[in-house]
Order: sequence, then C-alpha cells, then structure tokens
Amino acid sequence: DDYLTDELTDAAVKYINAQVENDQHFMLYLAYNAPHTPLQATDKYLSRFPNIKDKKRKTYAAMVSAVDDGVGRVLNALKTGEIDENTIVVFLSDNGGAHNNASDNGPLRGLKGDLFEGGVRVPFAMRWKGVIPEGKSYTNAVSSLDIMATIVAQNQISISSERPLDGVDLIPYVTGVNKEKPHDALFWRKWEQNAMAIRKGNLKLVK
Repeated sequence: DDYLTDELTDAAVKYINAQVENDQHFMLYLAYNAPHTPLQATDKYLSRFPNIKDKKRKTYAAMVSAVDDGVGRVLNALKTGEIDENTIVVFLSDNGGAHNNASDNGPLRGLKGDLFEGGVRVPFAMRWKGVIPEGKSYTNAVSSLDIMATIVAQNQISISSERPLDGVDLIPYVTGVNKEKPHDALFWRKWEQNAMAIRKGNLKLVK
C-alpha cells in the first residue's frame, strides 16, 4: 500500500536527483506529517515493534521509524549525488508532543499548543559536513527563525535594513568562532490565546 511518509520521501529524492542531474543549487523543504494524527502506519513499520502492546504508542513508534527511513534515504541521495559536503541539512519538529498521539515530552512541562517548554522546545539538528563539527551538542537556545538567517548568510544575500530578520546566522556559533549566545532572549506570542512567554537563559516567564 502507498504510505504518505514514503510518498513524500520518494518525491524528495526524485527532486534532489533532478537538481543534481542539472547541476542546480536548490532548497528542499520536506514537511513530513508523521507522527501527526491521525495515527496510521503500514505493517512494514508496525512489525518493527512487536514488544509495544499499546496500539497508539506502537503506531506512533512506527510513524517515527518511517520518518527515520525517509531521512536516511534523503541523506543517501545527497551522498550518491556527491553533494552531501556542500549541503546544509536541518531537521526539527514544529512543536512538542500532543495530548492525543501517545507522545511523551519527558521531563518537560506542557504539551503542543501551550508555551511551556513541552510545547515549544523541540529537537533541532543541523549538518554541514566539513564545517559543523560532527557529533557536537550545542546547548545555547536557538530558534527555527535562525534557519533562514543562516541560509541567507551562507549565500551572501543582502537583507533590507528596514526589514531585518529576527533570526541569526548559527554557523559562527556552532563552529565555536563566536563564543557568545545567539540570542539574549527568546519570545513567543499566541494571539488566539492572548498568551506570551519570554525565555532568558534558564529563566522563563509565561503569561
């Protein structure tokens, strides 16, 4: 059976191969819906977790496994095309785990939809072979807004001083050239809830 996660991966790999063949610079935004609800997975992935008895948790694990496979195929396409050392890869989630999909935010307070750490703090991985040290853990707070600023900086694209970017170029920070913190503070606002949050270092104010 066709599985959406696999279909998205197929399309991404096809796109990468086409750009490589035409020797084109490119940007690929690959937004998997997994492991979002509705929780659905094929037997190919469900069969990998025979020891998980909870149906929701098992399906969630299967969906994450499908994403793992997909990311691996994307990285392999970059390697096969001999462009993996000239490509910045960024992987992150858009929010913390939800209350209805069997996810677990561990020690973090809150869930998807709120401004506690469990709602907004997510995995964030970046790879640029030969530039970013392999296996490095960077512990200062960063934002998804930094992705665009990082890409803009590497391509030396000028940004209007009247409309500056909120993000910063992360490369000097993750390579250790800049020892300071990328952000003095991070801010969130949810208009529909009239909710706001500020994080500065290890202190956080939520209203």
